[in-house]
Amino acid sequence: MTDDKAPATQQTEPRETFGTDSGTRRSETPATKVSSAGFTNARIDELSRISLQNRFLVRVVFLGAIIAITAVVVGYLLTDVRAKLAELTSSPQDNVQWTLAQFEVEYLQFALELESAQNETVPLDDVRQRYDILYSRTQTLTDSQIYRAAFREPALKAELTVLARRLFAMADLIDQTDADLRASLPVLRDEMDNLRPLTRSVMTQGNHQLSIQSDEARKDMVQVLSRLVIATTVLLITLVAMAFSFRRMAQTSDARLRENLATSARLETIFSTSRDAIAVLDSAGCIVNLNRSGSEMFGLKDFDVRGRRIGRLLTRRGDDGFVPITGRELFEAAASGRKTGIRLTGRRRDGSEFPVEITIDISTRERTPICVCVIRDIVHQAAAEFALKESRDKARAGERAKARFLGVISHEMRTPLNGILGTIDLIKEEASKPDARASELCDTYLPVLQSSSRNLLTLVNDVLDLTQIESGVRVMPRPFDADALIEGLIAAEMGRARAQNNTIEVTSEAPIGWVHGDPDRLRQVLGNILANAMKFTRDGSVSIDAVRLDGDEVEFQIVDTGIGMSDADRERIFEDFFRTNAAVHGQIQGTGLGLGIARNIIDALGGEIGVESEEGEGSLFWVRVPLPPTAAEMPGQAVAIADETVTPCNILVVEDNATNRFIARRLLENDGHKVTEAIDGAEGVAAALKDAYDLILLDISMPVMDGIAAAQEIRRQPGPNQTSRLVALTAHIEGGLDNQRTARIMDAVLHKPLDREELRRQIRACHDNHTVPGLVSMTPPRNALDDLLDTIDPETARRLIDGFITEADAKLPDLLTRATTPRETSDIPLANDLHALAGAATNFGASEMHLLLIRAEASEREGQTSTTADLVEEAAALWPDRRAILIEARPDAASLTARSDRA
Repeated sequence: MTDDKAPATQQTEPRETFGTDSGTRRSETPATKVSSAGFTNARIDELSRISLQNRFLVRVVFLGAIIAITAVVVGYLLTDVRAKLAELTSSPQDNVQWTLAQFEVEYLQFALELESAQNETVPLDDVRQRYDILYSRTQTLTDSQIYRAAFREPALKAELTVLARRLFAMADLIDQTDADLRASLPVLRDEMDNLRPLTRSVMTQGNHQLSIQSDEARKDMVQVLSRLVIATTVLLITLVAMAFSFRRMAQTSDARLRENLATSARLETIFSTSRDAIAVLDSAGCIVNLNRSGSEMFGLKDFDVRGRRIGRLLTRRGDDGFVPITGRELFEAAASGRKTGIRLTGRRRDGSEFPVEITIDISTRERTPICVCVIRDIVHQAAAEFALKESRDKARAGERAKARFLGVISHEMRTPLNGILGTIDLIKEEASKPDARASELCDTYLPVLQSSSRNLLTLVNDVLDLTQIESGVRVMPRPFDADALIEGLIAAEMGRARAQNNTIEVTSEAPIGWVHGDPDRLRQVLGNILANAMKFTRDGSVSIDAVRLDGDEVEFQIVDTGIGMSDADRERIFEDFFRTNAAVHGQIQGTGLGLGIARNIIDALGGEIGVESEEGEGSLFWVRVPLPPTAAEMPGQAVAIADETVTPCNILVVEDNATNRFIARRLLENDGHKVTEAIDGAEGVAAALKDAYDLILLDISMPVMDGIAAAQEIRRQPGPNQTSRLVALTAHIEGGLDNQRTARIMDAVLHKPLDREELRRQIRACHDNHTVPGLVSMTPPRNALDDLLDTIDPETARRLIDGFITEADAKLPDLLTRATTPRETSDIPLANDLHALAGAATNFGASEMHLLLIRAEASEREGQTSTTADLVEEAAALWPDRRAILIEARPDAASLTARSDRA
């Protein structure tokens, strides 16, 4: 075994999570599960055995406590019995009884001696002797402790006291001289006779009390012996219970031993047959045992690893490279609960490394802690996770790109809006002059308004066209007049220049002329830079200069005398969302997206963009793009084609919306074409099977039969129009239309509102037999409302606008109510009504409202009813402003007169 590092066998590095919770639960192979379960069961058996031992220990302690208490009680009772027996052995009651009897005898002998002393010949010494004996016996009864128990009854004790006092009172008479004593003998005899009943009572009551005490002593002895019997019985029962517990413990231990032997056999089988490596470690991290799979996994078939440290096989990535794993780290990880999903790096004997995932647990072996490690080779899993992570990162990058694009385009909408508002300010300013003429104002400023509106609508469509943005910036090169583009930008910014007290001018020495490129994207870039120059400049000047360099490259320079920027800001100025400190502190509006957009667009155009600036002096932005020169189009060429070369055609218009049919008819009839109308697909098919038409225009979404189905029927059935040119009309946004399916059936697709020049191209294609792109995904080049007002007479325009206002006023509340009503399935009639109103809205310049209704229609058809409700609510919220715009734009008497004068 070597410690030398060898190249990793897998490019994917493991995500090592040793010492931390990985946060995800790793999948386990069956062998790993069985192995883990086996060692877990062994741990459970160990815990069960410990629990059983603890329960037995508690039981033994409890029984031992009972035995100890019982032994103490028995000892106490034996002591009491011994005392009782000693008391019975001494028989004090017998002594008391004898003394009482003897007291009565001595009392009678003293009384007899007093009778004998009546004979004067009898000496009085015997009388005195007998009195002394009686006196002594009486004193013994009253003073001795042993006799007090016999006279503890109060009445008896009082009688004895009286008797003793009276007997003791005779002592004075007894102690007299013989003559006096003999003279007192009658008194003594009388006193003795008087005391006889009292003496008899004392003796009788005393003996009675002694008999009661004897009975009590016998009862006490019986109680003590009973307690002794009970305590002894309890002691015997406890000893029997303890013996039974020991026997049961022995039986349980035998059963547990058999189970442990079976479990050990199972674990040994698992250990030897597991597909995962299993290593058993001691507390020092040394390998106690390693199964066959482990030896194969680490290339140790002929190598004994017992006693080697686990760090020779497992390492983790540290600050200074790979660090060997220690037994302490494994034990601490298992003790803290981090037992599964630990990612490490395995090292084979030849030094090659591979990712592993280990599961660890702690057990005991011969009362010594051990750590069991189940090690799984996750080379393939790590590769799959890496691929999954890459897919996730790509998906997140796509989502971020979408979010970034929405923010960028939203910011860019400000540029055309500023041009529109600036032109309106100029119109108001010029109109307030006494000599202002409406025709001059229209000729001067309407093209600027149309250009800015066209750019704004293009941006709105780009916001919704997310699928195309993901593939990069869309470039649509075509011939355009670069000088006219610059003049339009200058005219659009003229209003803001006056508001900022700035001058704005073109400083080009020579015209650029007509070039081939994308005018929309170039307008975005230059417009952004001009707008920024105007925002950061007050009381100064802004100029734009264009010069053709060598070859096809043209350089545009925009110079301002504004606040400029620092070197640090200049380095980051083209980063997305970056704003200079001067812009932030000066509270100049902006999101920091404009120049980031400009950089991306210029990259897509194959050009370069840069800046030179000094803080406080101003800035110079330069843009270099390839714009090869091209032939110029003659002014009015498109209109001349309509007037000179257009051949009248027979055209069928299939459209369910009356307003759309009217506008299409008027556009076509103004060019001299014959128009036939159909209100749905079925009626259109019937008309196509009956008469021949040069061109058939079919709306995509219609009741009864939609445009696609109608086109399929026209192509399928033999008739005069089986090979006629079919052009689809749609109000759908990009992505809301099945382009592949439409391309198989239709010759072209036109978006509403209809563009006159594009419509003319399709008509010319009917006769010229030249190829026109099958799918025309172009946005309307001008404001639809302006196109409407220029196409039809003012009275008709007013009538159409009033009709649309009336229709929207009636339909929008109804659509909102139906859209917000809870429903489980799609409401197809609601989707059709949404489409009809969206188609009408696009003809009157309500582009935002049109887009919301089209999206609402799509969501309703897909069953996303909550989204439908939200979109209809947004469209309804936009309607009051759009309604006011329509009313303001509606031709009135003054405008009719002005148009008549111009005519």
